[in-house]
Amino acid sequence: MSPGRRNSSAPTVFAITLGCPKNRVDTEVMLGDLLSHGWELAGEPGRADVLLVNTCGFLKAAREESVDTLREVAREMKPGARLVAAGCMTERFRRELAREVPEAGILVGTRELLSLRDRLEGKRGPVGSFPTAANPRLVSTTERMAYIKVADGCSRRCSFCLIPRLKGRQRSRPAADIVEESANLAATGTRELVLVAQDLVHYGTDLPERPSLASLVRSISGQVPQLRWIRLMYLFPRDLSDELLDCVADCDNVLPYLDIPVQHADDRVLAAMRRGTTRKSLETLVERVRAKVPGCVLRTTYMVGFPGETDIAFDNLLSFAEQARFEMAGVFEFSAEPGSMAAGLPEQVPAHVRAERSRALQSLLDRIASKTRGDMEGEVHEAVIEATDPTMGRFWFQAPEVDGAVRLDGRGADVDVGEFIRARIIGARDIDFLGTAES
Repeated sequence: MSPGRRNSSAPTVFAITLGCPKNRVDTEVMLGDLLSHGWELAGEPGRADVLLVNTCGFLKAAREESVDTLREVAREMKPGARLVAAGCMTERFRRELAREVPEAGILVGTRELLSLRDRLEGKRGPVGSFPTAANPRLVSTTERMAYIKVADGCSRRCSFCLIPRLKGRQRSRPAADIVEESANLAATGTRELVLVAQDLVHYGTDLPERPSLASLVRSISGQVPQLRWIRLMYLFPRDLSDELLDCVADCDNVLPYLDIPVQHADDRVLAAMRRGTTRKSLETLVERVRAKVPGCVLRTTYMVGFPGETDIAFDNLLSFAEQARFEMAGVFEFSAEPGSMAAGLPEQVPAHVRAERSRALQSLLDRIASKTRGDMEGEVHEAVIEATDPTMGRFWFQAPEVDGAVRLDGRGADVDVGEFIRARIIGARDIDFLGTAES
């Protein structure tokens, strides 16, 4: 986000976002509110009147990164500047923030986004107000792509997760408001819209009219035809409906790419995680998705080292990963988060065992990915250009920020950022593809 022409009398803000795309949207909302009321962006921290760090409190490592970032920014502040800590970490770890970073004089929770401007002006500001399509956003993603947050919070109770404690129960936005914002984004050039929520599948179940995710996606697809790609992220595996799969199969601009975090595949571990799934139900789900949406690309995440994960349980996870063969997959180690039920479970897995299992699973996933990428060589797919010199982009089956890129050879040099092209896969390098533009 680069500053435009400066008005020397206007207050300035510099922002840093940590964590997930949902945090990015929150930052965009806060900046949109400030800039629409006369504020301007500062090009670097040391020139800003206000420094805004949107923190992540999901894992210990994320909290440590948040504190380190706040401290670094505090060291760069000019005299008289103010430091704002926003986001997840402020919800449950305010005392820790106050102790570790006393320079952070204003704390803004996830349900207080629209209070920031008033608080900077010495007013109380609205608390609990939910941003709508009417609230300005400073979109900070690439030229043609934007995230849209359709709900906040989570009403599930996975034993390892702090999100319900950090953000509260799920609050879905009205479908009409989401469609309106989608149209607003498309009118300003967005062509790839990524729907995000903590629990996207559960969208609408807390609203009086109980709209389904499928009905919402069909409305966006039909009413905002300028959108070329509509992508769905964070789909809880237990409640993924045939209605949604039919929507993905039927709607030309809804990508057959589904992010379904299964976490594990051993029945005892899944029960302790409180996921509501079993090895068999997950196998059935993968089969059902691939039958109803031919050519669908599936992404998942696996967790290793959950309390009670025995060698047999880990072997069950490995065998499932080998069998399911998700096209995109990531792995992370269990972290005993204070306040989560899992932190107090017996049979905690030692750190060195967690690390060994993470390496073993990652090695398997790398082999699967290498085979998958090799099998795709010669295929032609649609891609969007995100950079030139060198020319880089993403295929439709590569979600932003998580699935790598496609590096185009010299014949891709005559394309513009934001352009959609057809490209042939000619190889792979780590998580990236190598491609050449088709004429």
